[in-house]
Amino acid sequence: MNHIIIGEASASTMWDNNAWVFFYDNSTDGEPPFLIQDFIHAFQPHAKLIVMLRDPVERLYSDYLYFASANKSAEDFHEKVAESLQLFENCMLDYSLRACVYNNTLNNAMPVRLQVGLYVVYLLDWLTVFDKGQILVLRLEDHASNVKYTMHMVFQFLDLGPISEKQEALITKSPASNTRRPEDRNLGPMLPTTKAILRDFYRPFNTKLAQVLFDDAFLWKKT
Repeated sequence: MNHIIIGEASASTMWDNNAWVFFYDNSTDGEPPFLIQDFIHAFQPHAKLIVMLRDPVERLYSDYLYFASANKSAEDFHEKVAESLQLFENCMLDYSLRACVYNNTLNNAMPVRLQVGLYVVYLLDWLTVFDKGQILVLRLEDHASNVKYTMHMVFQFLDLGPISEKQEALITKSPASNTRRPEDRNLGPMLPTTKAILRDFYRPFNTKLAQVLFDDAFLWKKT
């Protein structure tokens, strides 16, 4: 029997809930009472979810290079990171972590999207409505280095059986999407100081993520 898989692949589905405040503006603690996963579960309770995560430090720099329109530089990125960290820390003085992560005003004010890399906050919220067996979490680094391996995992997760040689060839020949533009590559990597600051910021969240997934690869120690 042939299987037809119907999917949706928006990159922001896991974390983008900025509209919640327009529907539930009477929240007393600043935390959203319902999120997108609650609505997905209501319509598709048996859905299977595939999440691909990248080292949050590298993800943030890539995000900056992709979305910033002018005057991009490693120094400018450093300044924007410092400002965003200060804004986030100020929020944490008065609100919970979860409230700050889903704070639309804060997210719009930060020059870089720090909150997107706080993967464990989002994952734990998804796990309140979906079983762990319904969510496959992969690392982008693993997919980039061994497409065959990750696609075998995906086929197994979706109960599609083994990948044929023809399917494998088609998958491995597909070009990568959203590769870094030449002009952005010329800017070079982020400053070592910036990387160190971001490593310190994301470390406790990566540690918790690795604990939830029982996989130390999500500590991103080798990247």
